[in-house]
Amino acid sequence: MDFLTDWVSLSLISIGLVLFWVAYYVRRQTLQLSRIITELYELNHKVGQDALDFFDQAWPILDKAGIYQLQASIEWFGEHRFESFGHDGRRSAIQRSCDVETEDMHFQLTFELPGYKGEKSSWLNLVVTTFIQILQQDLEHKRAEILNSQKRLERYQMFVQHEVKNIAQFIKLLSEQVADIQQDSDKLRLVNRLQDTMPVMAQRATNTIRQMNQPLHEFYQSDLVDLNALIEEVLFMYQLQAELTGEGSVAVARPVLLEVFKNILGNYRDHPVGDCPLSIEIVSENDEDVTVYINSCLQTSNGQLKSERMFEPFWTTSESGMGLGLFLTRELLKQVGGEIQFKQEENQVSFEITLRNLPHL
Repeated sequence: MDFLTDWVSLSLISIGLVLFWVAYYVRRQTLQLSRIITELYELNHKVGQDALDFFDQAWPILDKAGIYQLQASIEWFGEHRFESFGHDGRRSAIQRSCDVETEDMHFQLTFELPGYKGEKSSWLNLVVTTFIQILQQDLEHKRAEILNSQKRLERYQMFVQHEVKNIAQFIKLLSEQVADIQQDSDKLRLVNRLQDTMPVMAQRATNTIRQMNQPLHEFYQSDLVDLNALIEEVLFMYQLQAELTGEGSVAVARPVLLEVFKNILGNYRDHPVGDCPLSIEIVSENDEDVTVYINSCLQTSNGQLKSERMFEPFWTTSESGMGLGLFLTRELLKQVGGEIQFKQEENQVSFEITLRNLPHL
């Protein structure tokens, strides 16, 4: 009887110890999971909900959670990048793939996870799911930021156009009134003061109204443009020195080309050029294509430029810039069948602009 009592007591103690250990283990795992997830959210807050910065800095947290490897193919506003963290080659690894995307932002992710079973597998998958959800939220945040900024710009543009049109119409009306003045006293008060200036202002008003009512196809009218003359005009405008070689003409709307090269060469005005001079080469590939190569060195306060950021709207390393120049350049070139590529080797940077002759509209 004593033996049976001792055995029961020992069994109860053993069960109690097992339950205590299980409770301790579950609590420890829960706290660790909570810390990992908290660190991911804190990191996202630290980087200001920036998807690329969050992705670049999150690996130490994922590594600490026990994830073997993370690979990603990233497409960011037309720029491509491949990234790999951790090490592969583990036989027991389980792969989990997913796509996180919104418009021009796309992450194709592949995770390698330990082949755990049960609770620990669920725990790791929850970490991965949290990482994916934060990344998706950041993309949506970026998209909303772009849309809001575009709406503000559109409202501002509409306001300015409306005001300019009203002023132009007012000046035109005032000019007509001056021409109809009959009283000598009115002539003395107004004609002597306004007769010399109002015809000029009236012409400016007429031109402004005509430009504002200009059909879109006229803006994109594909007249033959001398690229050498246009690029020299932009260089003179920005007071830039450059070695311009080659020659070429292309049947693309001049306002589009002017805006494209102003946006690109504006980077060399806003950022100091390094030891290598600015060089521009025009190459006529065939009867249809002309390629312009712009090569130099760019120095920024942040050091190495992030090529995947170059065409991201509202991202800039210039204190005076809005971060729209290169984004608008790529969008304009898309409208006329052109392309732009950015390349970087150490401090050597280059833009490659491909222009294609358009038929007359």
